[in-house]
Amino acid sequence: MCGIYGVIGQVENKKEILKKMESVQIHRGPDGEGHFIDDSVALGMRRLSIIDVNNGDQPFYSKDKKVVVLCNGEIYNFKELRNELIELGYQFETGSDIEVLPHLYKEHGVDFVTKLNGMYAISLWDMDSQTFYLFRDRLGIKPLYYSNLDEGFFYASEMKSIINTGYVEKELDFEALSSFLEITYIPTPRTPFKSIKKLESASYLKLKSEKIEIINYWDPQVKVDHSMTEQDCLDELDEILKDSIEHQLISDVPLGSFLSGGVDSSLVTALSAKSSYEKFSSFHMRWNNIEGKIDESEFAQKVVDKYDLKNFTKNITEIDIPNLLAKLIWHLDEPFGDAAFVPTYILAEHAAENVKVILSGAGGDELFGGYTRYKKYSKIKSLVGKVLYNKAPAFSYYDINKGAYTRLWKNAFKWYKPGSAKNQFDSLYKENKKEDKLNAYMLGDLKLYLQDNILALTDKMTSAASIECRVPLLDHRLVEFSLKVPSKYKIKDKEYKYILKKYAEDYLDKDILYREKEGFGSPVWNWIDTYRFSHFNSLLEKGTILEELKIDTSFLMKLINQKKLDYGEYWMYWHLLVLEIWTQIYIKEIPFHKVFKD
Repeated sequence: MCGIYGVIGQVENKKEILKKMESVQIHRGPDGEGHFIDDSVALGMRRLSIIDVNNGDQPFYSKDKKVVVLCNGEIYNFKELRNELIELGYQFETGSDIEVLPHLYKEHGVDFVTKLNGMYAISLWDMDSQTFYLFRDRLGIKPLYYSNLDEGFFYASEMKSIINTGYVEKELDFEALSSFLEITYIPTPRTPFKSIKKLESASYLKLKSEKIEIINYWDPQVKVDHSMTEQDCLDELDEILKDSIEHQLISDVPLGSFLSGGVDSSLVTALSAKSSYEKFSSFHMRWNNIEGKIDESEFAQKVVDKYDLKNFTKNITEIDIPNLLAKLIWHLDEPFGDAAFVPTYILAEHAAENVKVILSGAGGDELFGGYTRYKKYSKIKSLVGKVLYNKAPAFSYYDINKGAYTRLWKNAFKWYKPGSAKNQFDSLYKENKKEDKLNAYMLGDLKLYLQDNILALTDKMTSAASIECRVPLLDHRLVEFSLKVPSKYKIKDKEYKYILKKYAEDYLDKDILYREKEGFGSPVWNWIDTYRFSHFNSLLEKGTILEELKIDTSFLMKLINQKKLDYGEYWMYWHLLVLEIWTQIYIKEIPFHKVFKD
């Protein structure tokens, strides 16, 4: 994990601009920095040393010094690529995975990116052609923001780096903010500001003579192989997943895994422990009987005992939620409503005391059918299934436009326009539903929800704790495999993630695999009840959402003055609180540690 940033164009004081961009990304790379500056570009990065700790400083250059590369992320198949290049006559000076990139570009041009297996955000400057490129990995695991202004082209791993240059006008994108209210996050390519965009996953940006092109280099589609038997699925899953785990365990620093006690994290932990040459570390978080949260520690402990893990459990008893919220929303860059970012950070901070790299089970639900809402698109047509679907979370694109929350948001914010995110999802579904309805529906989650919610919060929160998070279930080969698996093997006999659980039977106890699912969410209701009258209400009453975002006063006061909130009102309150803290930090420019200070 690192952070990259830079500016292209005839901007004055490039060195000072890099310093401003770097100053708010040090947490992404506390181990060092690297710069390249010439008349046309100023490129920078902060480094977290993972592979070839002593010799892996960036930037890296081609042999003729005409290609410059800086990268945030890891190239897992770099050893294979390195050997291929050596056979072609290329020479290497370090053991860094990033050193292969400029040589690959010299050999294959921009198509080099199709040869990479990894998570990455790459900046590349070709001096001969005076062309600048940005590349983002296939799943959007690594973030990448950019802004094309009259003064120059700016890019960074975090939006705050671009803002910190002082060149960006903070004109709000109300359609993007509508998406936040509608589905809890802002889908790529939008951000809260009209002048800043996110580069889409599996794409690269080409900048030459002030002209920008964005090219997609990988486009996963549903292509079901109906000839596959259950055993075929198990065999292919075994081959790809074990290879993914083996590659993602490559590290010159200590690593471990998040272990919730659920299926995905338990399987990743088990396979990693079996493949690791040293005693493997796992990290678990226990909520200590907070109302509404299931204690999964007994299931995590079974994995620990079975694989003789070195386990570290974080017991949550009390959290300074107000100040922690402000800090984490600063790290998130954008308004973000999925409260799972809080425990993700707490666990990442805990893990950072012992390791520099952490493995996560993210992606299992989206690839293999883990959510109850998928029942509508499976062959299960029970009444229970329909009820579960109709009670899907209010703040998602799943039929939100039919619900009362849309009307409430419209009344609260006159600018609120729902549907943008839902339209993206519907478009993906329509393109693929003839092939397989369940897989088509899941593809929407893969390209939208997974990228801009799960992976976004995972990257930002682990980066805030200065550790790197890897996601073995999201090897692009596994994604391609999952899209050809018939849906009858994903949800079978009312069992979600059937084929993944069947595979995992060789590694995990059945009571871990076949039990009620517990998401990695947060007890938002508990936090609001605890802090509403002591901290939150006063912030909202005098807050900037009244001034900048023009929320209806009577609507806000009803939530503030109501003694007890119902389920939906808790989440509406939470979204308003997140939006208020974000506007304080990013519009009013109040330092996050002063948001709750009088």
